[in-house]
Amino acid sequence: MKWFDIYRDKLGVRLDTFELLFKTATERGLKNIVETGTARGKEKFYYLRPKLNWDDGMSTIMFAHYSKVMKGEFWSCDIDQKNIKNASRFLKEYNLEANLVVADSIEFLDVFEKNIDILYLDSLDGQMPGANEHQLKEAQISINKMNPNGLIMLDDKGQKTELSLTFFIENAWEVKFESNYQIILQKV
Repeated sequence: MKWFDIYRDKLGVRLDTFELLFKTATERGLKNIVETGTARGKEKFYYLRPKLNWDDGMSTIMFAHYSKVMKGEFWSCDIDQKNIKNASRFLKEYNLEANLVVADSIEFLDVFEKNIDILYLDSLDGQMPGANEHQLKEAQISINKMNPNGLIMLDDKGQKTELSLTFFIENAWEVKFESNYQIILQKV
């Protein structure tokens, strides 16, 4: 977990959740990660390009770093080409790689054929209309693609996790950890 040290001071309220996720994933040897909703950065009008916005999590960078350390594979999808372009720039700054895909997360998950070890559902902001229903559809599509020893992390706890959390619990997943912002699930 030494690789994680460079992120500790940047994560703020998300530190405990991501630290536990990566610690547990390392112990379980989890390697294949899927993220819906990629790091989009923060626009700075006086700069020519977006800057890293650690207040927004920047999970794409951490997942790519973890994947590199574990010799795994990482996919991040986002419906917005601009977000994918920004994420690509951020990854280059850290000398990291990922499979970045421009697609609606539901369509992406539907055709995704590999086994998922870590699933991070964060494709719509919680305050957006329909976010709850969208995350539920992501959950329904991806549940049968999950490694039974895998981990699922839901973002924007309460704002968009109510339906998906209920669905996962009804399908033999349990809460391993929750913060004010995120929930980590594991198979019962």
